[in-house]
Amino acid sequence: MKPQLVSWPEASKYIYHSGTLLVDLRDRESYEEGHVSGAWNIPYEELDEHMKEFMNYDRIIFYCDHGNHSLKAARELSKKGKWASSIAGGYEEIRK
Repeated sequence: MKPQLVSWPEASKYIYHSGTLLVDLRDRESYEEGHVSGAWNIPYEELDEHMKEFMNYDRIIFYCDHGNHSLKAARELSKKGKWASSIAGGYEEIRK
């Protein structure tokens, strides 16, 4: 599978459906300052520790500050056969 780069409006079609997990990859402090409702906070550095949990979901949508870490995470999960995507522009784009 290939990771998808999606816009915030595209991602919002999926994020509140069962089977979809929204993951905020920013550090805990940034998450506490503001995040998308319902997002799990898993700092990018801890991503490998949670790979097994992701297998329980049909779709995983990642975001970070600007989109770089989230795209790497989506690529990694896609290699394992999961539907994974990254929100283009990250949290900065969502806040607009």
